Amino acid sequence: MTGALGSAAADSRDAEAQKTVDTKGGLMSPKEILAARTEGLTMEYVTREVLLGVTICFAQIPESVAFAFMANVKPPIALHAAWMVGLICSVFGGRPGMVNGATGAFAAIIGTFIPNAGTGNNGPGVELLFPSVIVAGVLMLLVSVTNLSKFITLLPAPVMIGFCNGLAIVIGLAQIHPFKNAETHEWKSGAELAWMLLICFSSMGLMEFLPKLPLRAFKVIPSSLMAIVSAVIIEFAIVRPAGFKTAVIGDVSEFTLETAVPWPFFTVDEYNFSEYFSSANLGPSLQTILVQGILLCCVGSIESLMTSEVVESFAKTPSDGNRTVLAMGFGNMLSGFFGGMGGNAMIGLSTVNCLNGGRGRLGPSVTAIGIMACVMGAYPLLNFIPVAALAGIMLVVVLHTFKWFSVSMLVASVLPGSIREKLGPRFQRKVPRVEVLVIFVVTLLSNWPKGTNIAYAVGVGVAMCAINYAWKSGKTFEYKESMEGDIKVYDIRGPLFFAASNRFVKVMNPDNDPDKVEVRFSSSTSIMDYSAMEALHKIHVAYESKGKTVVFKSLCPMSVTMLEKAKKLCATIQYTERDLTAPDVQGIAPLPEEVEHHD
Repeated sequence: MTGALGSAAADSRDAEAQKTVDTKGGLMSPKEILAARTEGLTMEYVTREVLLGVTICFAQIPESVAFAFMANVKPPIALHAAWMVGLICSVFGGRPGMVNGATGAFAAIIGTFIPNAGTGNNGPGVELLFPSVIVAGVLMLLVSVTNLSKFITLLPAPVMIGFCNGLAIVIGLAQIHPFKNAETHEWKSGAELAWMLLICFSSMGLMEFLPKLPLRAFKVIPSSLMAIVSAVIIEFAIVRPAGFKTAVIGDVSEFTLETAVPWPFFTVDEYNFSEYFSSANLGPSLQTILVQGILLCCVGSIESLMTSEVVESFAKTPSDGNRTVLAMGFGNMLSGFFGGMGGNAMIGLSTVNCLNGGRGRLGPSVTAIGIMACVMGAYPLLNFIPVAALAGIMLVVVLHTFKWFSVSMLVASVLPGSIREKLGPRFQRKVPRVEVLVIFVVTLLSNWPKGTNIAYAVGVGVAMCAINYAWKSGKTFEYKESMEGDIKVYDIRGPLFFAASNRFVKVMNPDNDPDKVEVRFSSSTSIMDYSAMEALHKIHVAYESKGKTVVFKSLCPMSVTMLEKAKKLCATIQYTERDLTAPDVQGIAPLPEEVEHHD
């Protein structure tokens, strides 16, 4: 706990130092900046961050390899992306303590564009992946520059839950491929399948239950690393001496000296760019690059900003969403240029980092550097990892990614109250059925029908929630009629926008109303869109044609601004602005007047 508090204090001072630099307009000398940056860096903080970085490194490597299989590309494409994106986002990103790399969200999108060509092989069309990742990076820069990261607030909770559920199912289904024959696509059988299942389930058991044992060593050593070590021992100490064999990474996609160092993608002889960029195929190829880039930008930005919120809840320090997306953009541009699959923030590993006291940039930076060292120097060891072990590790990730409480919410939404009471607290989670429907639809569209993906699913979910909100908000429109002398008064309440504008027009009665009419807006009423302005215009024209006058009173400043900007449409409309002056309150003494001082 002391280490966590120390690291949090260090990062707080680091943020304050950065703030000082920014507010002074960059006038601090390099020596002063360095002193501000290193203030509070204790040995305890450094030790904790480095150990966490190394630990998460060994957890991230098998995940990245599994995500490569899921995206139908070779593992080096994911691992090089992991350390490139991870290092740039850790050093320059807007959220210290957040782990970045190749992710399931990216793999889920890429897997819909690149067909499966067998576990460990590059599928057809991999040549278009790298320009797509660069395009995604450029779009992320635009998102940051235009301050679009704030639109993460438009993602409702049901959409986020459906996003996690859909992503979990996509990742889970991808783990089936290693258990099928790459050529016939039939299930493997016999002793090979039995040994693979044994390795898979043993890896799952170690991954899930090892950290729960009351031994300090298992709190430090990553359970994924122990699962990999045990799988290697089973494979080479039991399975192969017994005369059997299961696939290891070296069998399906071997790490070699050629794959140890990343090269610009257009210099790699393995890729056939002439086929995709010929005059006949140039148009479809550019369309694929653009669409894939847009989808990668969307899911990457969504997951990174979601993860940033999660880390912020642990660290209790503010995040900079625009800076987070900006760094991710540069990271993806670099990754795509050097033949990587790109990536974004990893919500699972970021949570692990924070729960163990990680708060700064040092830990995730060490993780990225560790992955780079393993890929470039220790790559022969990676070839011995059984593929079934990776599947087991990812299945545990699936179990923790899926929001299981949403299942009971789904059941509760269709059960009557009397039955929910009998079933106990687990089913006392009834939420509006539309919200549950959104969760179900987003989850379903992430996987089915063919041609949809997690990005499209999120878009549909947001649209459903927006329509539901508009429908309900439109129903809040209320009005009351009264006479004040010879003036007919309409008091209206609720927002005026497209869902309420038609009703507002029909409420008015220009044929039977007296010559003078007032429409008073309540404090909860505002003109929200063009439909509302058009409604005011229609009402004004209707009364004017009868020789009567209608005045719209007590408009809020935002409504007045909208009408002033639409002078051509609203030039003849009569309206008054709301008086925002606070009335005197009896029994409270007024504030003392400011005394003007003169030198």
